[in-house]
Amino acid sequence: MVNIDTTSLDSNHAERDKHLRGKEFLNVDKFPTASFKSTSVKFNDEDSGKVTGDFTLHGVTKTITFDIDKVGEGKDPWGGYRVGFEGETSLKLADYGIDYNLGPASTHVDIGLFIEGIRQ
Repeated sequence: MVNIDTTSLDSNHAERDKHLRGKEFLNVDKFPTASFKSTSVKFNDEDSGKVTGDFTLHGVTKTITFDIDKVGEGKDPWGGYRVGFEGETSLKLADYGIDYNLGPASTHVDIGLFIEGIRQ
């Protein structure tokens, strides 16, 4: 499970951040966290696959899927063996109850997922 502190939003513009944290968007006073909990991982081959899970934002939970690609693997300094993957997907903000109209270019947000696993 990954928990995301929505109050930590930083777009490098203080007034924009204040607006995005407000009631029209993230409403961080009411929803201070977002989360992702994976429910399945399916590999196409050694280097790619899909991660599916439940993503909660703005009090709404939806199942989403990320296409993932391997970014590296190998021995770590502690005697373990690690593999890293990354992926991204696009979320429709209205699906999460965020329907403030900023025009057609602002209906979706891209979200990235970065995973590192240790062989057991």
